[in-house]
Amino acid sequence: MNIKSLFVGFFLMSGFVNVALADSCRENIFGGQDCRYDNGTTSTSRANIFGGQDVQYSDGRSSTSRANIFGGQDVKNSDGSSSTSRANIFDGQDTQYSNGESASSRANIFGGQDTQYSNGHSSTSQQNIFNGQDTRNY
Repeated sequence: MNIKSLFVGFFLMSGFVNVALADSCRENIFGGQDCRYDNGTTSTSRANIFGGQDVQYSDGRSSTSRANIFGGQDVKNSDGSSSTSRANIFDGQDTQYSNGESASSRANIFGGQDTQYSNGHSSTSQQNIFNGQDTRNY
C-alpha cells in the first residue's frame, strides 16, 4: 500500500475523524504527511516501524497506528478511543470505531477516496500535486 492510500485510510480510522478531517495534506520527509484541517488545526505524521503512522496534532492530541492482518490499520488515540479497519473490495477501507460508529470508503477516479460514515456524514478526497490529498466534508 502506498503512503497516499495509507494516509487516507489512516484518517478514516482515526477516532478524531468526527472532530476534523484533513482538508489538505502534503507528503513530508518522514514518510508521513503534513495536514491542515477545516477547524484550523494542523498535524504532522511520520511512518513507524509497525507499518503505520505516528501523528501529532497542533492542539496536543496524538494518534498511533499499526498495520493489521486484514489489510488495514489498528489505531489508538491519546484520548483513549481506538479504531480498526480492513481493506474492502472497492480499494477502500471498512472502519469500526470504539464509540460504535463506522465508516466505509471506496477509491474514486481522482486518486482519492469517497467515504460514507454511519452518522450520515460523507467526504471525498482527491490527490494533489504534493503527493497528498485534498478532502471535502459533507
